[in-house]
Amino acid sequence: MALALPQCSHITRKRGVYYFRRRLPHPWRGEVALSLRTRHYREAEFLSDALTNRWNQAVGEAMLDQSRLSEILRKELEKLLRNWREKIIEAPYGKPVFMGKFEGSERDATRADLEGTDWAIKQFSADLARRDLRGPESAIREVMAEHGVPEEDFQRFGLAWFRVYIEALKKQRSWLENGPFDFDELVPPAVATPVPAPLEPMQAVSSAEQSASNSPKLSEVLPNFVDLMVSTGEWTRQTEKQNTATYRMFMSVCGDKPIASYSRKNCAAFFDVLRGLPSLYSKKPEWSALPLAEVVQKTKGLEIERLAMKTIKRHFAALGRLFDHLRKRGEITGENPAHGFDFPAGKARANEGRQMWEGEKLKALFSSPVWTGCASEGRRSTPGKTIVRDEKFWLPLLGLYHGNRLEEFAQLLRSDIREEGGIWFLDINDEEAKQVKNAQSRRRVPLHPRLRELGFLDYVERVAKAPGDNVFPQLKPGGPDNKLGYYFSKWFSRYRQSVGIYEDGLDYHSLRHSVTTKLFGAGVDKVVVDALTGHEGQGVSEKIYLKGLPLAKLYDAICKIEWTELEEIIRALKVPTQS
Repeated sequence: MALALPQCSHITRKRGVYYFRRRLPHPWRGEVALSLRTRHYREAEFLSDALTNRWNQAVGEAMLDQSRLSEILRKELEKLLRNWREKIIEAPYGKPVFMGKFEGSERDATRADLEGTDWAIKQFSADLARRDLRGPESAIREVMAEHGVPEEDFQRFGLAWFRVYIEALKKQRSWLENGPFDFDELVPPAVATPVPAPLEPMQAVSSAEQSASNSPKLSEVLPNFVDLMVSTGEWTRQTEKQNTATYRMFMSVCGDKPIASYSRKNCAAFFDVLRGLPSLYSKKPEWSALPLAEVVQKTKGLEIERLAMKTIKRHFAALGRLFDHLRKRGEITGENPAHGFDFPAGKARANEGRQMWEGEKLKALFSSPVWTGCASEGRRSTPGKTIVRDEKFWLPLLGLYHGNRLEEFAQLLRSDIREEGGIWFLDINDEEAKQVKNAQSRRRVPLHPRLRELGFLDYVERVAKAPGDNVFPQLKPGGPDNKLGYYFSKWFSRYRQSVGIYEDGLDYHSLRHSVTTKLFGAGVDKVVVDALTGHEGQGVSEKIYLKGLPLAKLYDAICKIEWTELEEIIRALKVPTQS
């Protein structure tokens, strides 16, 4: 599989050899991939620069001429309005459409939607006048990637897209106030138009079948799709591994057919097979070599655990993403055959899938040897008199008071521990080689005062002298995506097992649930909770612009996180017994 390199978007590598790769401009489709015949990146970079100059000369200004720009923007406007109209139609009485969670009367809900839209129109118009594209940058780049708009046209395309987006917001406001239909749609003018003769039924079927049979097979379109998802950064290596497994499973059940011939019935058959699969179907030698449908038949009636509905939903999300991609490219028409399925999770609530640390369980964790004294650095689960203040000590404490994702802590550099206006904070970003889950994950998280009292800043000063030094230098990358938290996560599971406090569904990520629950319990507004935890907001203004809450407001919120059951333990830790 070709891998895109971060240093140059026009260079990919396949089996160690570098390639020059460019998407063809409209009206052509596809891309050009040319072997550079070298395994050395610097040489490939030099050759790519030369080819890029030739490419630009050949393609010229036609890469984004006015007709193509208009076509792309028209499609985007139609998509925006179609989605927003459906949201308005489907929104229940008394609930806001675009402003997320809301408490108040139906009149307040309507006013909140209108005021939020008015604010967005005013703010976006002011930014457009300043040519400030920082707010919607991620949305613009997503559209550019979808339509193959080159990076050099970002400013021109972005300003045009921004104008279209504002006009769409004005239409959205009109629908909110006057109903989601235009009058001409409801009562069209009486104009006599010729009615074409209907196709004969057999002729229509024959034409559809012929079109389907002429489309490429699924196995033929998959490599380019998967490569696009990986090279644009939309998929991690772990996601690529999971989703390609989904596509193999789908073809094993429904066959490798022309893509336009797959139907909803095919997806329903796949759904039924997944429901009947044992959860360990791929790990049992007697099942792993069999077709999936045969595994279902052989295990029917056995009292064994089957695939979780959450897993089935993930398979269908991957399948739906593929068919969406093919529809956007015009390679298939009609509805997405993988959409519209229900994935009932039984009577359990959505927040019951993972436990949270609290009460006696939390006290048992931080009363264990890592924080109360262990035998030695290499024997953390054996009680003793040594407290080693390294990543095993600090990462759970950071999670306890901040609720960040593990990798966000694990990849911190000295330069990410910053101070502004007397408030120390963690700068969560994807600079250098760091990764974040999504655009909303880039944020500033104030350091909880408990961590300062425990000496975290002194620890950082000691182990990370230079701005580019890792705060947790002993962490090594691992796993499919080379994450620095990979081996720590495995150690944390083994440690909890060795000290007798291991439970399924109660892990490091459960600290994130604990912090979120604490914040809401303390009356912190959802917008502030999302800003601290890196969750995407629901309304238009939250999703695109609400990124710059004052640091002091975030600090006030983080200070509300307190664990009364740990007071004695935390107090004892304020004086290090050994560094």
